[in-house]
Amino acid sequence: RVRATDVARTRRIAALNLSATLRARAPTRARMGAHASSASASASSALVSADWLDAHRDDVQIVDASWHMPDLKRNGAREHARTRLTPQTVFFDVDKVSDGRNPAPHMLPSAKAFEAACETLKLTKTKPIVVYDTNGMFSAARAWWMFRAHGWENVKVLDGGKPAWDARGYASDDAERAEEDIAAHVDACARAMRALGDDVPGDFKGTRAELVKTKREVVENIQTKSFQVVDARGAARFRGETKEPREGVRSGHIPGSKNVFFGELLNEDKTFKPVEALRQVFETSGLDLSASAKPIVASCGTGVTAAIVALGLHECGVEAAVYDGSWTEYGADAQCPLATGPAA
Repeated sequence: RVRATDVARTRRIAALNLSATLRARAPTRARMGAHASSASASASSALVSADWLDAHRDDVQIVDASWHMPDLKRNGAREHARTRLTPQTVFFDVDKVSDGRNPAPHMLPSAKAFEAACETLKLTKTKPIVVYDTNGMFSAARAWWMFRAHGWENVKVLDGGKPAWDARGYASDDAERAEEDIAAHVDACARAMRALGDDVPGDFKGTRAELVKTKREVVENIQTKSFQVVDARGAARFRGETKEPREGVRSGHIPGSKNVFFGELLNEDKTFKPVEALRQVFETSGLDLSASAKPIVASCGTGVTAAIVALGLHECGVEAAVYDGSWTEYGADAQCPLATGPAA
């Protein structure tokens, strides 16, 4: 454990160097998704360190957005009920704050349903949000994208997640919480979705449509080539050499897309690599990150690791959209063209 004097010293140093830290991590360029123009000012980093978060814990809203792949047999809400970073930390379910009517997993809910979930959690846009997950860097990126897609601008991600917090020796809050209380925001979202009625179509795009792409737009782009597509899945899945984990989903990739496995963007401790290394990974894949390049849309299996790629691009100064349904939606539709083999 870190000694109390060391913790106090770390907090003082972090507070004094806050602005310098953000300036040092700031990308040199920001570019919005399709239909948006280049930004005139540099966009600041979306990542914060465990030391920064400890020093500013009273100034931000901390959100546990942990979600795990079904085959891991882990439950983020149940784990949150046992332990979380601080007593004020709330749990946000990236899987169930969704459009439950859609057969594709954890698709964005309506804007009203999202706000209902946030209101239940007593989250406010007037105070910064820091999201994290217990994997290090996984579902927190999805939460970051979800909040931004719904107009929440001041959202950061704890680089390295709870493992980074634990590695620095900061104590966690282990007071037991009732799972039904944790699930209240999910119930609020579900009620708001039911209130819409079955006649309201899906494919919700939040309040910032430029950050969200639908299947229709992705299919149309095969011909129009108005934006670049990058797939965050592993190379074997991208090339169609292995069976997809979900039944009824074909193997392969969206024609014309590039492949950047999300793990290539992270260090062993699940923190992001430096911006220079990120740019090299993206550009080696064939993506164009230049100021005059076409916008970029990230895809993956179900829209989770695509958000990690989008976050990595954000660190490079490029605002990418996410194809929400991703390959699970696309690959399940026999009418959607697909390609196999390496990226063209």
